[in-house]
Amino acid sequence: VMDFAFFDRINQAKHEETDDWWNGMNRIYNVLCYDYLYPNPKSVMAFVENHDTDRFLGEGKDTLALKQALALLLTINRTPQLYYGTEVLMNGTKSVTDGNVRKDFPGGWADDKQNAFTAEGRTKAQNDMFSWTSRLLHWRQGNEVITKGTQTQFCSHKGIYVVARQYKGKSVMTVINGKNEAAELDVKRYAEIIGDAQKAVDVTTGRNVVISHNVKMRPRQTMVLEF
Repeated sequence: VMDFAFFDRINQAKHEETDDWWNGMNRIYNVLCYDYLYPNPKSVMAFVENHDTDRFLGEGKDTLALKQALALLLTINRTPQLYYGTEVLMNGTKSVTDGNVRKDFPGGWADDKQNAFTAEGRTKAQNDMFSWTSRLLHWRQGNEVITKGTQTQFCSHKGIYVVARQYKGKSVMTVINGKNEAAELDVKRYAEIIGDAQKAVDVTTGRNVVISHNVKMRPRQTMVLEF
């Protein structure tokens, strides 16, 4: 089963600011509310793009929106599908032709002017996105909190959307600021997940985050907190 609802909502949300009702990340919240309809939600395949759709980036390179989409895709209770080239910011829309979203990955062909298979062949922006995606994927690999954990989501509050996973005393919180302005994570709101934890590690950066008090977030910032 393919989760077209998630695909549709995340591609709408990237153009919106998250409010307290319907727009932005609330679209994801309102979709995941219906997980009870699936006998096993984690067997549902989620995606943000594929060979029959526009690239998630469209004709742009909005890495903040892309990181939010991939952080959700790789931490919610789903089987994720990734489309090649997203990690090096391949973009394009079907308005030209289907082939415009199915271009060859740069590198490996005699006429290629760029080889994105190597760090030396990638631009700084491509390397930043590649490293971010690689870090998240390697962390996810074999992580039972993500593959077996229960899921709890919280309705967006002041622009911040949170999805939590828990398994055998370990927790992961995917925290997304869905606004184009700074925001603050109200930790008391998530006490049932945080409990007595004082610190967490943001998997996307490797940095420690103090969660014993409110956490300031940059515009459109994404954190995957493990504790």
